[in-house]
Amino acid sequence: MLMDGQMKDHDMELGASSVRKNAFFTTLVIDDKLTFAGFLEEFLKSEGHYIMRAVSAGEALEKTLEFQPDLILLSNELTGTNGLALLPELLIEQATASVIVMANKPSISEAVEAMKLGASDYLERPLDPKRLKVAIDMQKALFKA
Repeated sequence: MLMDGQMKDHDMELGASSVRKNAFFTTLVIDDKLTFAGFLEEFLKSEGHYIMRAVSAGEALEKTLEFQPDLILLSNELTGTNGLALLPELLIEQATASVIVMANKPSISEAVEAMKLGASDYLERPLDPKRLKVAIDMQKALFKA
């Protein structure tokens, strides 16, 4: 039988490990355009993110399941699939992730569809670094809440 003091110590240990686990913001970049993804990775690293990259739908689902990212940056155009078709599957694997869709050829109807499917934001490419930072900071604020 645990005494009250022992229970509190145990709770504190669990809390400390949770803090260590969430000490950084994990971001998965799903984009098969390596040049662009490289730029995006550098930008995110400068903002203090732990970055992973996936270049296909299958790889994206595997990494989402394994690493449970906090933020997913999803291209709406992936070789062999539409990024929006992947969105519901990503959220099944990691329901608490924020997903920002990056659109090569943005449209209002696609933006509405992305939001209906669970996207947190929809940004036009080429990405404006200031707009991207605002969108990510908003998701970080929600993550901390």
